[in-house]
Amino acid sequence: MPSGKIFHSTLSVWALAFLLVPGAFAKQYEVGMGQAFAKIQACMNAADPGEICNVHAGVYAENIRFKSDRVTLQANHGDTVQLNGTIDMLSYSDAVVDGFQLTGFTATSGGIHAYKTTGGIIRNNLVHNANGCGIYVRMVKDFQIYGNTIHDMTGAGAYLGDGICTMSTSSTDGTYAHGLQIFSNEVYQNHQDGIEILGQYVSVHDNYVHDNIYPDFASVHPDGIECNGSVDGTVGCVHALVYNNIVKNQNQNVYFNGLGTAAQNSDIWIFNNVVFNDPASSTGVSSATGTSSQIILNVGTAAYILNNTIGGTVQYFDICLGDCTGGNHEAWAYNDVHILNNIIANSLYVGLWAYPSASVTEMDANLYFNNSAATLHWGSSGNLTSIAQIRSATGMEIHGQQANPQIKALSAPNLAAKSPAIGAGRNLTGLRQTILNSDHNGMPRPSSGAWDVGALSFGSVRMRPIPPEKSTATAR
Repeated sequence: MPSGKIFHSTLSVWALAFLLVPGAFAKQYEVGMGQAFAKIQACMNAADPGEICNVHAGVYAENIRFKSDRVTLQANHGDTVQLNGTIDMLSYSDAVVDGFQLTGFTATSGGIHAYKTTGGIIRNNLVHNANGCGIYVRMVKDFQIYGNTIHDMTGAGAYLGDGICTMSTSSTDGTYAHGLQIFSNEVYQNHQDGIEILGQYVSVHDNYVHDNIYPDFASVHPDGIECNGSVDGTVGCVHALVYNNIVKNQNQNVYFNGLGTAAQNSDIWIFNNVVFNDPASSTGVSSATGTSSQIILNVGTAAYILNNTIGGTVQYFDICLGDCTGGNHEAWAYNDVHILNNIIANSLYVGLWAYPSASVTEMDANLYFNNSAATLHWGSSGNLTSIAQIRSATGMEIHGQQANPQIKALSAPNLAAKSPAIGAGRNLTGLRQTILNSDHNGMPRPSSGAWDVGALSFGSVRMRPIPPEKSTATAR
């Protein structure tokens, strides 16, 4: 017979476990035909903090609003739950929306929306064929958007027709872990931008963003991943990580614009991405006429463009810094840019355009191939076509090359066995960006010695785990 003391200790451990496992014994309400609640909103009205509304298969015509903190609204596992309406998390902390299909709505605030929410999660949802922005969050902190698919959103005007819109976001403690994380989403065929970001400590990674472009591209200027705007007194992005994404077939695939003040875009890291265009988008737009740049930075300071594979058809530039119009606007400079270990290929005009040339602090170990008009446009020096000219004019690219990178299909551009990119890159562990020390697939790069150039190391295989399906917001 155990003593009372031991029994008391066992109870204490059990109680501690109960407190530390969010939702482990949460009350769950059932919604649907024959369940306790017929309507989703009725369940949300009844749910107290820490409780779950579990929605069974069916088609629901409602606009849902959260009523309490720490409530999880989820589709029953394995069921298709279609909502012809919207979900608003409002400002309730640690709110979770999981597993719904939203369609057919018209909403300027987005299909799934959150405002001033801390600790929220939007995951595993399908949002499509509606008017507005698919997922729209504003002034959130410690927030995750992952595992969602958003496509065929329409609408005209700011943020309408976008896939994911995030405005004025920040971090609870000045770290990326407690800022906004957007990962493992597929965003495609939306009428304007794929992923729009604005704020501080945003990380955008492991997403597939593609074909967000239509024949009206000249007036819409659709981008894949974009920071360009002003809301709530927040302008541009400060501290942003864009990595391990596949981004293709937009007018501008990755675009940061500081709207006139360098401090409004700063500390931007773009690495391990595969950025390219097919000859034409799935929406029928020719990349030879409908695209502008693969990566463009306009007005800002401090950026790192590292170990990306950039290629496929683009009308003008693989990388564009500052003023790319030919108008020589010095005020458009993006300063203190570090460009290392990238494959830069197949632009129909210039591989890398930098105006003014003083924008570039460091440029080395990049591999250039088949850029039609010039390899590099270097400020007032103009177009440069050979590595010898580039080294002479810039004093950089000591380890740079002009060669066929010998990569496989751009959707998964593994290096061939004899690729000149193998062992030709700089070792960047000294930058102390831990995520960069693995490649696009999560395969570790060497801690010492040369790295391979481009997003994927030679022999790279997928190693990064898929995010857990039922992870929860941080308990408070």
